[in-house]
Amino acid sequence: MSIRDNQGTRHVVGLIDISAGGVALACKVDEAPHVKLMEEISVVFDSDRLLEPLAIQSQVRHIKVSDDDTNIMYGVRFVGWTEQRQRLAPKLRALFNEREAVRVDPREDETIDVELVINGTARSAHGSLRDISVLGVGVWVSTDDEPFLVAGKPIELTIRLPESEEELHIQAEIRHMQPFGEQARLGVEICEPSAGAASPRKGITGYVMTRQIEIARIDAERRRAMESYYRSN
Repeated sequence: MSIRDNQGTRHVVGLIDISAGGVALACKVDEAPHVKLMEEISVVFDSDRLLEPLAIQSQVRHIKVSDDDTNIMYGVRFVGWTEQRQRLAPKLRALFNEREAVRVDPREDETIDVELVINGTARSAHGSLRDISVLGVGVWVSTDDEPFLVAGKPIELTIRLPESEEELHIQAEIRHMQPFGEQARLGVEICEPSAGAASPRKGITGYVMTRQIEIARIDAERRRAMESYYRSN
């Protein structure tokens, strides 16, 4: 996806979070568009379900640089969204019916280990990260662990995300288990940390932001290559 500034220039960005009223977007600091707080822009969605890109008039409400000064995040509010959403196809409109955090997969060339411990027991399991968002985590585990990984059970996950020096300790609850041969995909929902405990959301947000920027850049390069190919044939 991208944003279009007042000069009509489109800038590739990554989608971090989305709600019925707006989006959180991010990009590398050295590739950031020159937009200011309260400035009106267009948020442009590209989808195979659309005959052409969907541009939504919006306003920049927040701008924040990441702690390592490499990424910049924008909080953007949709302008006149109630009227605009009625013109969208039902499947696309459903994306905005309720708040939904963006979920990302690890890079294809990396394996991120996950340790799982059922709260109040000595039982543990090891798996690998399938996907992650600030709301939940998907983990590949062995089907041998299925008997004690039961929906509704509280669980603690320990994960060290790439380029992070600290392990994340995530309190969660098992939501579902779906077998695939000798492996199973475990879905867990992240719980709010207890008073005084460190929240993992900041670390997760940083990772999601980095991956979304990478994905947006790859998609943009792929789209330019396809457009160039069809123009030359």
